[in-house]
Amino acid sequence: MNDFAFSNLSNDTLDMSNQHTFDHVFRIYNAIMCAFSERIVNSWSDAEDVVSEVFLKLWDKKSTFENEEHIRFFLYRAVRNASLNRVRATERITKKHEASSIDGSIITESNHLNEMIRSEVLLSIYQEIEKLSPQEKTVITLNLLEEKKLQEIADEMGLSLQSIKNCKTRALTKLRMRLPKNSYLLLILLLQGY
Repeated sequence: MNDFAFSNLSNDTLDMSNQHTFDHVFRIYNAIMCAFSERIVNSWSDAEDVVSEVFLKLWDKKSTFENEEHIRFFLYRAVRNASLNRVRATERITKKHEASSIDGSIITESNHLNEMIRSEVLLSIYQEIEKLSPQEKTVITLNLLEEKKLQEIADEMGLSLQSIKNCKTRALTKLRMRLPKNSYLLLILLLQGY
């Protein structure tokens, strides 16, 4: 990820009507908000739709935020609400799930806080993944986000399975050195299909 800081965007505020500012916020938070939403809607494609809608509304409103923390809070709240709305709409259509449950657990503020913390840890993981070489980044991203098997990745990239295994090992070694222990353990769990 580039070293561009939010403080470089403006002196006091983040103006979402500024294309450069909006693009920067989108690059930083899109993937992590998708991961956050996916834990609620249980579908990566639905999560991408939800997050796209939130960012579209953010662009349309041309809001101004006091700082990075304010935009982060706004995004978590907006994505959470939009995700819950998606779940409720899906439940009304399918009538297969109870309106207040996700995988059988009650939606509570505590669950929401736990998911926010998990998402923040994922954000640090994604930021470190962005710093990997293009090939390592692709292998880890396909394996983690798209849950592809190493053989599928090898076929897609036109490389041998052993090359993909070596690339993944190099990437994980770099990430282990860069990430705090708890974040690295979460990454390993995610790669194993947790």
